[in-house]
Amino acid sequence: MKNKRERIKNALPIAVIAVFVAQIIDVFLIRCDETIFGDVIFARIAGIIITFIAAKKLGIRLKKRCLGRYGWYFELLYGIAFSVAPMLVVYAAELVYFKIKGYYSELYISFYPPNTEDGSLAAELALYIFALLINVFFKEIFRGFLLNGLYEKYGSKKSIYIQGLISTLLSSVLMVGMAVHGVFSERAAVDVAIIVAASLISTFISSVKWGFYYKVNGSIWMAMADHFVNSFVMTCVYLSPDRLPDKWLLVKSLVVQVISCIIFIPFYYRRDRVNAEYAKEMKTRREVLSAMNESTPDLDEKSASDNYMMMMNETNQNRKFGESKNNEILDFDRNPKEYSNSFFENVVDTTVKASSDKKEDSAESSDSISKLVGEYFQKQFDKNTFN
Repeated sequence: MKNKRERIKNALPIAVIAVFVAQIIDVFLIRCDETIFGDVIFARIAGIIITFIAAKKLGIRLKKRCLGRYGWYFELLYGIAFSVAPMLVVYAAELVYFKIKGYYSELYISFYPPNTEDGSLAAELALYIFALLINVFFKEIFRGFLLNGLYEKYGSKKSIYIQGLISTLLSSVLMVGMAVHGVFSERAAVDVAIIVAASLISTFISSVKWGFYYKVNGSIWMAMADHFVNSFVMTCVYLSPDRLPDKWLLVKSLVVQVISCIIFIPFYYRRDRVNAEYAKEMKTRREVLSAMNESTPDLDEKSASDNYMMMMNETNQNRKFGESKNNEILDFDRNPKEYSNSFFENVVDTTVKASSDKKEDSAESSDSISKLVGEYFQKQFDKNTFN
C-alpha cells in the first residue's frame, strides 16, 4: 500500500501536466475548436489515452460500484433529471422575462451548434454531438482518475474541491487561447469580465457537483449523463432566433448549475447515509466470513451458512426482546469476528456431525457461503436504498 501511495504521489502530477500540455498544444497550435468539430478534440483524445495509461500504471480503478440494483440505467436517469429540471426552470424564466422585454419576437425551438457554418445542419450537429461525447467521456474519466489518485492523501471531500480547481484551470486554457487569438478584441471590458467569470465559476461549481456524484455513486455514469445533456442544451438549443449575447448565455449556464446543486443536496445526504450503512455491513460481512474460516476450517459450506444465519437471528431477537447475555449485541456490533468465534464454539460440533451424513447429497459450490451472505446483505442494502 505504501508503494502504491508513493507511485501515485510521484506519477499523478506528471499525468495532470501531460493533460495540460495536450490542451495547450490544441488550443494554441492545432486549434481544433475552430474546425467543424467545434471542440479541442485532439486534446480530448490525448487526455483519454493519458488517463487510461496512468490509471493502469498506478493501479487506479475508475469504477467502484453502481448506485443500486438498477445499475448504470438508474444513474443515467438521475443524471438526466438533475440536468433537465433546473434547465426547465431557467428556460421558463428566460422566456417570460425576455418576452416582456421584447427580445423574443418569435418563439420556436431551434438548434445552432457552435460549429454551425453554411453546410448541412444535420451533419454539423452530428459532428458536434460526436465531439461532445468525446469531451464528456474524457472529462469524467479524468475526474474519476483524479479523485481516486487524490483520495489517499486528501480524503474524499478535499479531493473533490482539488479536482474542481484542476478542471477549472484546464478550462481557463481555452479562455487564454480566445484572448490570444483576438476573440475578445471587439468586446467591452465589462462583457469580457462577465464571460470569463461566469464561465470559470460555472466550470468550478459543475466540477465539484459531478465530483460529489462520483463520491455517492462510485462510477461516472450519472455525471456523464448530466454533463452531456447540460452541455448540449446550453450550447445548441435556443427558444428564438433572437439569440442572447454570449455573456448572458454563460450567466444562464451558471444559474442552471447553482439550481442543480440545490436540487442535488437532499439526494446527496440520503445517498451518503446509505453508503455509510453499506460500508459498515460490508465490513461486518468480511469479518464474519473470516471468523467462519478461522474457527472451523473443515466446516462444510451449508452448515457454515446455517450457523451464520442462526447467529444473525439470535442477535436480532436479542435486539428486539432485550434478552442479551454478557453484552452480546455490542460484542457482535463492535467485533463480529470475536463474537462469531465464540458463537461457533457452542454450535459447530453438533452442526458438523449432523451435516456430515448429508454432505454427499448436497450440491454446494466452493463459494456458496459467500453468495448466501452476499445475497443477505444485498437485500438489506436494496431495502434501505429504495424504501
